[in-house]
Amino acid sequence: MNDLHDVDAAPRAAEVRTRSYVDENGDIWRVCELPFSEYDRRNGFSLIFSSDLAVRRVRDYPADWFDLDERALAKLSWRV
Repeated sequence: MNDLHDVDAAPRAAEVRTRSYVDENGDIWRVCELPFSEYDRRNGFSLIFSSDLAVRRVRDYPADWFDLDERALAKLSWRV
């Protein structure tokens, strides 16, 4: 029997959404939604923010993250 969460996660794993934005310092950030590592006991997805200077992981983010404006997305990258 499949866990309901696993059933919902399966289609999302195939669709990796990615976008980029430029922050207030002129740095280009790439943002993508990826599943947790197979070594992580939790199930779910993270937003990975990466630039030439840093990488950030955000596990708690809104479902509409892809539609946020650049300023809101930059602010989200600092969520702990």
